[in-house]
Amino acid sequence: MKVKKILAAVLALMMIASLAACGKKADDNNNGDNNTDNSLQRVLDAGKLTIGAEGNWIPYVYNDEGTGDLTGFEVEVAKEIAKRLGVTAEFNISDGWDPVMAGLDAARYDVVICGVNPKPERQEKYAVSASYAENPFCLVVNGDNEEIKSFEDLDGKVIGVSQGATTQGLIEQMIKDNGFSCKPEFRAFSGYPIIKSSLDAGNIDVFAMDRSTLAGYMNETVELLQPEVKFGEQGYGVATKKGCDLSAVVDQVICDRLADGWLDQEVKTWGLV
Repeated sequence: MKVKKILAAVLALMMIASLAACGKKADDNNNGDNNTDNSLQRVLDAGKLTIGAEGNWIPYVYNDEGTGDLTGFEVEVAKEIAKRLGVTAEFNISDGWDPVMAGLDAARYDVVICGVNPKPERQEKYAVSASYAENPFCLVVNGDNEEIKSFEDLDGKVIGVSQGATTQGLIEQMIKDNGFSCKPEFRAFSGYPIIKSSLDAGNIDVFAMDRSTLAGYMNETVELLQPEVKFGEQGYGVATKKGCDLSAVVDQVICDRLADGWLDQEVKTWGLV
């Protein structure tokens, strides 16, 4: 069994717990929009909050091996939001990331709760709540790989990333900010299990993923190496359509749950620290 090495094991991010910041986010979500739709009333009338997410993403959204029930950290976050609204949570699970956001565009569900990073280009199109969790990124190589010891060693190497993820942009920005001369090639895959299999088969040299997902998918003992440089920033928020009145209410629920410690406890329960 090959031992995986975790390289540049990354930035410990602070959870956004400031009520002042939360209030600003809620205002920003609907700022200047006089055409706010009544999605909140629609949810209340239906008695359910519909949630779009990608499945098989341990420990966030996945089916329990024993019972087959949908479970995970973000499943609990979604249920808590629905509970606070006085409705039930109904999940719409996709096999990949791209269909998730497309489903929100097509109004097949009310929110997306599935590792939505509030990057600027995404916030131009969607309202993204205050972050309910953060997750550091890392690079992984096979244990017998003696060529890749730092980011400079990535020159000409093939890095596997998940389709639609922010990982490639974070790596490229980190290389630029630190003045590295390496020019890696990126190859996108539809999910982390496929990326890991490609690494085992030697089709890629390294793959990038968040630390908690790595821990969920890998049964092997991993070797954690000290970071040489910081690797990006990543926070997760709830995405809704821009201009919908549901966004401010969801944001307030997140802020309340941050303030009273519920989210902090869930993060610990699911091993995300």
